[in-house]
Amino acid sequence: MNQHSAQFGAPARARPARLSAWLTELFLPRWIERTIVPGRPGYVEEVFRKDGTPVPGEMRGTMLTGRLVHTFCLAHGFDGAPATRRVAEHGLGFLLDACRLAPGRFAHAVDADGGVLDAEADLYDLAFVLLALGSYAAMSGETRLIAIAGEIGARLDGELSDPRGGYREPAGGEGLRRQFPQMHLFEAFLQLADLDPAGGWDLRAERVLDLVGRLTAPEGGTAPGIDEWYEPDWRPLADTRQREREVGHHFEWAWLLYRHAETGGPARAAEIGDAFYRAGLKATGVGAGRLARPVPNRLDGAGRPLPLGRPLWPTGELLRASLEAQALGQDIDRGALAETALDALFEHALDTQTGLWINETDVDGQPVGDTVPARVLYHIVPHLIAYLRALPGG
Repeated sequence: MNQHSAQFGAPARARPARLSAWLTELFLPRWIERTIVPGRPGYVEEVFRKDGTPVPGEMRGTMLTGRLVHTFCLAHGFDGAPATRRVAEHGLGFLLDACRLAPGRFAHAVDADGGVLDAEADLYDLAFVLLALGSYAAMSGETRLIAIAGEIGARLDGELSDPRGGYREPAGGEGLRRQFPQMHLFEAFLQLADLDPAGGWDLRAERVLDLVGRLTAPEGGTAPGIDEWYEPDWRPLADTRQREREVGHHFEWAWLLYRHAETGGPARAAEIGDAFYRAGLKATGVGAGRLARPVPNRLDGAGRPLPLGRPLWPTGELLRASLEAQALGQDIDRGALAETALDALFEHALDTQTGLWINETDVDGQPVGDTVPARVLYHIVPHLIAYLRALPGG
């Protein structure tokens, strides 16, 4: 055991006894150092797992930038440290100065000097831009960011509105549809509705809720749940062999929908969320005991796990969804499931000495790849904060 693991009360592969101190005194400071190269704009996209040094590369994605601004804003709301505010400000400046091309329009990717590599942000990108704007506005009180978000909202209401449900991709609405950008738009809409009640965000959220309610209903004996991809009119893929689901997105949807119901949304939000949560539990066989591995993620169209790698992030989503389910007083001891998920994150992925993690394991439980993507901070930091705030006195 080195000085860091001793200081925070745990070996490298167990949950720290002083989790809050570990998060604020080791994990966040280390990642602030890793995500910024002094004198260079934007965030580092990934680091090497062996030592945390940046993977060489000049590309800066709008999605990654928005994700990290959002994540560091939430971190600042928890620790109040000037460093977390500065790192969020660093990313926001790049998002607005380099990634924003015109009112309501952002690039998909730029280089570290702000040169445009791909000029068309997709819905996934725009969702995280909105989350970044909302989170920074909530942290700082900067109302100009709400106006910038409103420019994106106007574009969504106009050219990106889809009469078939939800919103269409800027590149065109005739290809296959992805459900998870709609999910993150829903997340951003709920946040912005609190900050800007007259901005139409609640109506946009209702539009996505209507869509997800339709997608949840089983067809032709299909198990309840939500696919990753759909036909252009939101029907399930005609070729059933191509249908896939992800456990992580089931748990993410569950958290969002539970949260919406808890904060004044319709009862059907909790009902849909519970269907997703139970589908995820059934597919993975998760119980309140120890998890021998991170939960599986990719499922076939019938909701059966595929023999593929297991990324870290769905276990984090199980943690957060279980916490929210427990807050709603559901009929399963979901607090125990949250504890199980948290233990699994540290036992199988997170290293308490370095703050790095094994991002994915293969079918034999061995690490896949030698890098750690910074984007996954979005699946770790808010979830640990949610756990700590759910503790008595938290």
